[in-house]
Amino acid sequence: MNRHPTRLLAAALAAVLLAPADAPAAPGANAKSAAKAKPAAATAAGALRAKPVRVEIDAPLPKGLPRDLNLGGSTTVIAGDGDSSGGGYAVTYLFRGKGIVGVDADSLRVSSAVAGGADVSKNDRGRDSWKAGPFPSVAEDGSAATFEVRLAPGASHVKNAVPVVHGTIGIECATGRETKTATISAKPGSTARLGPLSLKVPAADDEDDGDGADAALAAMVAQQAAAGGDGGEEGDAAMAAAFLGGMFGGGGDGFDLEVSGDGSALATLVLVVDGEDVTPRSWMNFGRGTTYGFPAVKSDTVRVKAEFWTGRRTETVSF
Repeated sequence: MNRHPTRLLAAALAAVLLAPADAPAAPGANAKSAAKAKPAAATAAGALRAKPVRVEIDAPLPKGLPRDLNLGGSTTVIAGDGDSSGGGYAVTYLFRGKGIVGVDADSLRVSSAVAGGADVSKNDRGRDSWKAGPFPSVAEDGSAATFEVRLAPGASHVKNAVPVVHGTIGIECATGRETKTATISAKPGSTARLGPLSLKVPAADDEDDGDGADAALAAMVAQQAAAGGDGGEEGDAAMAAAFLGGMFGGGGDGFDLEVSGDGSALATLVLVVDGEDVTPRSWMNFGRGTTYGFPAVKSDTVRVKAEFWTGRRTETVSF
């Protein structure tokens, strides 16, 4: 379901703001936040269920009704214009438990979705209308998680009614974590092993940010042009490049570390400088793995510390 970026951002932020005070932190929690997590015992097996805390409807409301409808509790309905995306729904769910470390969005399954008495689980072509939304989030203490289910049945099937959606999703839990460290030379091209991970200090001529950052830069310039950017092509490109430079590594004035291998159990990754943990200020996934951008280092060698989840398992949660 294609939806306006501004509306999506507002929905993501409101989903957190409308949740209870001890609900998850904002999507995209960084390594520093994750480092604070103190997972308790893994969630006990049993009838686990998530509850809806927010519903967004992309459909016009009848005249005379307010744009935001308070349905009681923390559930809210926001009406869109019904035109930009072809109509659809987004339902945000909250799950409370113990030792939560992630949400397996690929495991999402929807068994039924009904709105206004109509089945909205299929689109106009008879295919599944549902998919997992981006940026599931987890509380720093592992006590809660949110995820979003999106439905795009087509404008003609969208009703001014709250959808009732049922299904299952996998919530990843852990009982604790273990710490591993490695030392790597700061010289470009240097490599080292850290548990199941391979570390590399990328050289200027083999960094993957050429294709990835160039594509991102082109996309941002196009977005600025569509939004009426008035800095001219060069000005818009410079603005986008400055933003990407800060996001993808700080314009070359920092220390980049390429990490590849099985990172499924990775909880945090930091540098240890003068006895203090230094968290990455940026990271980007490329073909060979993830490149983390740290502040510049002055020593010839770098100590890298990673924490890995232990006792990991996936609990099937109903909603």
